[in-house]
Amino acid sequence: MAKVSFNSKKSLLNNQPIEVQKDESLMFELLRAGLPVASSCHGDGVCAKCRVTILKGLENVLPESPLEASLRERNNLKENERLSCQMKLTGDIEIDTNYW
Repeated sequence: MAKVSFNSKKSLLNNQPIEVQKDESLMFELLRAGLPVASSCHGDGVCAKCRVTILKGLENVLPESPLEASLRERNNLKENERLSCQMKLTGDIEIDTNYW
């Protein structure tokens, strides 16, 4: 298990961390926890709407796949921005995003 913490001033999250499975995508785990995730491709890695900003723990995210690397380039994602539908964790992280 890995812990995902949130750095958000929005009341939706209440800044309570959640425990997630390391072998599942972050998007799946966020949805399982009842949190909304922006997506129009349902996690197929096409729309890039599910991007999250990793504030702490970037070293605890598995390397990006070729698909995610392509989407990063096409959507001008920063080094610490990843697609929640594509990323899996190896340890704890702190994230924020613009859709919460």
